[in-house]
Amino acid sequence: MKPAIIAIGSGLAGAAIAIALVFALPTLSGPDRDDDMATANAAAPAAANGVVTLNKSAQDHAGIHIVTLTSTRAGTVRNGLARALDIGALSAISGEIASARAALDASQADYARQRALAAEDQSASTRAVEAARAQAMADQARLDLAVRRVGLEFGPGLSSFSASAIGDLVRAVAAGQASLVRIDFSDGSAPRGAMVRIGDARESTTVRLLGGAAAADARLQSAGQLAIVRGPLARSLGAGRVLPASMATTQGIEAGTLVPRNAILRFQGGLWVYRVDVRGGFARVELLDARPQNDGWFARTGVKPGDRVAADGIGVLLSIERGGSAAAEDE
Repeated sequence: MKPAIIAIGSGLAGAAIAIALVFALPTLSGPDRDDDMATANAAAPAAANGVVTLNKSAQDHAGIHIVTLTSTRAGTVRNGLARALDIGALSAISGEIASARAALDASQADYARQRALAAEDQSASTRAVEAARAQAMADQARLDLAVRRVGLEFGPGLSSFSASAIGDLVRAVAAGQASLVRIDFSDGSAPRGAMVRIGDARESTTVRLLGGAAAADARLQSAGQLAIVRGPLARSLGAGRVLPASMATTQGIEAGTLVPRNAILRFQGGLWVYRVDVRGGFARVELLDARPQNDGWFARTGVKPGDRVAADGIGVLLSIERGGSAAAEDE
């Protein structure tokens, strides 16, 4: 009999099917065919009631290994909201600053020229000199007002920015490379310079607080802080979009569980692990309040120290659980 040729798809679905075939194919000939068939069926990957069953050989084939979770401690976290701001007004102010500065340069040059002419041969009248001086002062006042508008309308968090820095920020936002956000914590304001994480389990970034916003939030009655988001997250931060924000504090320490990064599965906008159950299967568990740390993810609920979870190759488990369909949202 010619050997069978089986085409196996690529990706997570292909890996799951390949594992199933390795353990499900019976011996094609011989007296022990029925026994081999029973053994292969018992070893084949399966998913029932949300639990994936995979024997040790299949786990090795998928590159899955088991890790035991350990306890860890972390500072308490303040939770808030980050809202992307519309910078149309800031763009107009930036243009006004540039226009006022150009007018001031021209009027100051004219004032200097009129004074020089008057000092040399009186070809410029005193009235012309005074008019040039008045125009230069008016242009200076216009520039000062335009600069102050940044702080008045957006808050002291941006008032320390130079005119060129404001222009650079406007151009970066227009190009989708940055976003100006306001961050509010319901339990009070945060100190300038503090680091805050913005985003959800799917996508997040860390920003530094620049300083206070111009006005309190009417609903939260909180003094907001400004920050600039850069990188991939900025491209999806349209004006008005709201994302969760969190900031670690040193005011208290809480106990939790350390989950290695290679044990985390991102799926349907959440974070999951495959925990080994009492029968040896893998049950998918969501980590609802996990937050990143330097050495992994800190979780207060969902798992506990001593739990055993799958690490590496966990996308194969999701593929088997979903009946062999590719896990497009898995990373």
